Amino acid sequence: MEIFAIQGFPFLLIANAAAFMGFQVRNMGQSWLVLELTDSSFLVGLVNAMPAMALLVLSPIGGVIADRYDRRLVALYGRLVVAIMSYFVAFLVGSGAIEWWHLMVTGVLIGIAFALSNPASQTIVMDVVGRERMVAAQSLNTTVSNLGNMIGPAIGGILVATYGNASVFWLIAAIYTVGSLGFIGVKTKKMPNVQGGWQSGFEQMSQGMRYSWNTSQIRWLLIMTMGVIFWGILQPVLPIYARDILEVGARGFGFISGAWGAGALVAALAVFVLGGMPKKGLMSILSVFVMAIGHSVFAASTNYSISLIAIFVSGAAGGIWMTSVFALLQTAVADEMRGRVMGLAMSSLMMMGFGLVLGGTIADLLSPALALYISAIGWSLLAGLAYWRSSELRSLE
Repeated sequence: MEIFAIQGFPFLLIANAAAFMGFQVRNMGQSWLVLELTDSSFLVGLVNAMPAMALLVLSPIGGVIADRYDRRLVALYGRLVVAIMSYFVAFLVGSGAIEWWHLMVTGVLIGIAFALSNPASQTIVMDVVGRERMVAAQSLNTTVSNLGNMIGPAIGGILVATYGNASVFWLIAAIYTVGSLGFIGVKTKKMPNVQGGWQSGFEQMSQGMRYSWNTSQIRWLLIMTMGVIFWGILQPVLPIYARDILEVGARGFGFISGAWGAGALVAALAVFVLGGMPKKGLMSILSVFVMAIGHSVFAASTNYSISLIAIFVSGAAGGIWMTSVFALLQTAVADEMRGRVMGLAMSSLMMMGFGLVLGGTIADLLSPALALYISAIGWSLLAGLAYWRSSELRSLE
């Protein structure tokens, strides 16, 4: 296809897909390990929230870095740090020395590396493919990423069930290694040499914040990304459902996590094959309601097959949501602001960390099902507010 002929795009596709796959497999393997070590949903959520907390605080700085320096090198160095930290964690798990707090500390360090490099790795997509191919590139990027999201957790669940926890962490380290090396083959335009020190950098960050707040559709897109706090509630609840309610163990947990990726893969692939998506602003809102229905059905189900279908449907809606929101965040933004807006988007997206802690807390103190119902209702209310308050967002193509 034409887009694959663009120099550097296949490498960029591999790099970003590997990062997404590594993140999902890490969440799956870490969730199961922490549950085994502590038998606490709260600690499952807290440990998995650590990278998100670092991303929440530091991603705006990463956005400034993406607008000031060579995005390819920023992304490459950031991913290399993540790979090195992942090998260290795999060694700790394999040696039997791992404790749950080790995962908190390394999670913060991995989050810092991602926070400073992710805006560059996301913004570089349009540098490589151009504005007119952005939707196709984003849908293909989401397609390949969710292929990894589908396969990775399923393989992880099988590895844990067959060879133990250490095996999945070595897999995570290998995935991140591939993700970092992929940027070596990416070719893009050289960023201008921006003069000025930290004071100038912070002024640029403030400019990006003012621009985002004063531009209605960007403001509401960023508010919509904050809705992932309700997405995060789902994550620490899944291993509890797999172990205690559906009684399918680590292997079943891997397939439940993979079902989400399968749904997102099908949706993103459909967008790519169809060549685009009409009414992307409206679709970003409607997809939330479909996810909420999937969460609610999963919460009420005690049947493994029905649960897989519910998660698959939620994943399909999630694929539409991710493709539409992140395509709009790049195409509806002035070129000189893309890095900073993407940094704010990464920060907003990391509200998921609070959801992870909230989901684990509700599951421990009340019930896993109630956590999922709160997730469904909360995100639906936020999407309804966005629809009501922003005609600009509803009309975005």
